[in-house]
Amino acid sequence: MNGFQLSKLQAGNNFEDDVWVVAKEILTPMFVPRFELMLEARQKKPKASEETVMTTKLASAVCILSLVFWGSATTVHIASAQAQSTPAPPLAGPPSPEQVQPWGLPPPPPGIGPVTLFADIHDQPQGKFLEGGAFDKAGNFWFVAIGSGWVSYLTPDAKLVPVFNCNPKGDLGPACEPQGTRWHDGKLYVTTRHLGVLVYDPETKNLSSLVSTFHNELFKGPNDLDFDAEGNLYFTDPWGTGPGPDAADRTGAVYQYSKDGILRRIITTGSFPNGIAVSPDDGTLAVADYASNRMLYYSFLRGPNPACADCANDPSHTTFFFATAGSYNPGNGGPDGIHYDVHGNLWAACGIGGVIEYDPRGFIIGYVPLPNGDSSATNFAFGGENNQYIYMEGAVSGTVYKFKAPYPGLIGPDGVRLAAQP
Repeated sequence: MNGFQLSKLQAGNNFEDDVWVVAKEILTPMFVPRFELMLEARQKKPKASEETVMTTKLASAVCILSLVFWGSATTVHIASAQAQSTPAPPLAGPPSPEQVQPWGLPPPPPGIGPVTLFADIHDQPQGKFLEGGAFDKAGNFWFVAIGSGWVSYLTPDAKLVPVFNCNPKGDLGPACEPQGTRWHDGKLYVTTRHLGVLVYDPETKNLSSLVSTFHNELFKGPNDLDFDAEGNLYFTDPWGTGPGPDAADRTGAVYQYSKDGILRRIITTGSFPNGIAVSPDDGTLAVADYASNRMLYYSFLRGPNPACADCANDPSHTTFFFATAGSYNPGNGGPDGIHYDVHGNLWAACGIGGVIEYDPRGFIIGYVPLPNGDSSATNFAFGGENNQYIYMEGAVSGTVYKFKAPYPGLIGPDGVRLAAQP
């Protein structure tokens, strides 16, 4: 009953007639046939005494008003039931790129140059699923082919030079499956999925094993590596990529092979540690967690700091003050190989087919996709003029693309760490 209908009852002289009129307005849509019969019967009633009429009016009013409120409640209930049973309209299609910038496609970072093809070696044995990435002092770009076991380099003019194959001769042992590469003190360090960490000396052409077990147990599949400013080597060992020791063991790890020749397991994690890099200030160890699709940051214990006035200093870099997890990346392909630039920005090759740049706080600055649509950007390296060009690999397509970055990379030719810049 609305305000207009209520005012009719208050202002009318014939109260009962007004009640019936209002009731008809409300109830007729629901009970038209039955209500019309009631009105017809009322009109045919014989005249009664004044007292009887008054009593009948009051009774009729009460009855009719009860019907009104009951009918209103029924209407609300029916309308509610109809609303609940009405199927939702079909969802609209996805918005066009002109309407919104999808989260899965961050814009390119500011200050980068055009992306151009550097080399295409997909039809060569050395181009079977590319990985690794490191520049020697002559400006050659060294990389590996997981699928064939080759370790090779591309000259500055993109000429392919195969160097050695780490697969065992004949049937003597499992395939090598090389992964990450780093130069240090004139030697190339290579992580392999089944043979641990290898060292290649370009002067003697000698390939030797650095470490292949920890406490007499095989690694699960060493993946990538980096050195800190003191010369300590760090490498990741994700679960599920190597021969053991136990298929049920789903724990990844990070190891340090110290400059003194001591192997330590410094991080044990249930994630899939992949790429690894030490920050320009030598204070943070960044680990790419491929399975969780985000970056992990481990702060070395380096003495007193604003958050811990009594903290000790661990010069061995085997103790951490704090560990934090960065934001999740867009898409469904996690971060793989990673490198810092001299400004403390972290760059990561990602399984979505390109390279993501993060600022020192872990925020995504931008994304550079592989132009050919290859979804497996496994690794890259800084090199070229002023060490400011990124050479990124399309693993499946057997291609290497390059572009100019805003700042030089932290790791220069022959693995030398360049000076940090504010």
